[in-house]
Amino acid sequence: MDDFQSADRSPEPLRPESPFMFDGQPSSFSVLDFWVWVGSDILNNAFRGKVAEYIVGQAVGAWAEAPVRVEWDTVDIRTPDGIAIEVKSAAYIQSWRQSGPSAISFGVAKTKSWNSDTGEYGETRDRSADVYVFCLLSHREDSTIDPLELTQWEFYVVPTRTLDEVLGDQKTVRLSRLQDLGAAPVGFRRLRTAILEAYGEGETN
Repeated sequence: MDDFQSADRSPEPLRPESPFMFDGQPSSFSVLDFWVWVGSDILNNAFRGKVAEYIVGQAVGAWAEAPVRVEWDTVDIRTPDGIAIEVKSAAYIQSWRQSGPSAISFGVAKTKSWNSDTGEYGETRDRSADVYVFCLLSHREDSTIDPLELTQWEFYVVPTRTLDEVLGDQKTVRLSRLQDLGAAPVGFRRLRTAILEAYGEGETN
């Protein structure tokens, strides 16, 4: 085991029409069929986070250079100009039956970062990103909620330095607390600008 060498498993983009294979022959179902099966419930809170990451990545142009999501990367998104972004999501409406809208809070716990190149965790817990983007699916009408409708999202952008200074080792933060810190909601069209402004603020404080 000491001489075991792991192969480079950097994923390449799959084509939707690529079939599953059986004994070297194409089956009747494809990658697209799998994606529809696994990814259609985008209101589900476990999957909604990935949707939020994708939206933020589109806003900053990250996916042109990184077309495949890295599951265990140190941060969620890296912009083409090197800004490291952590994305958190929440929603008032969930995919399960509710007695009322969910209270909004986000996870901000410090973690040991994972280095996908070395396959090892860091020694200390911290917040590795430069900027946090808190994505709120703010629509409150169950019959018309649609995570694909970008106008139903609000984005709150905060420099990581601010979180470290004010929240310390706190593991979660309520929306009202973010607002107390000066975070104001921005729409998709202004999201990239807000991230650049927060990054500059975090660098100069």
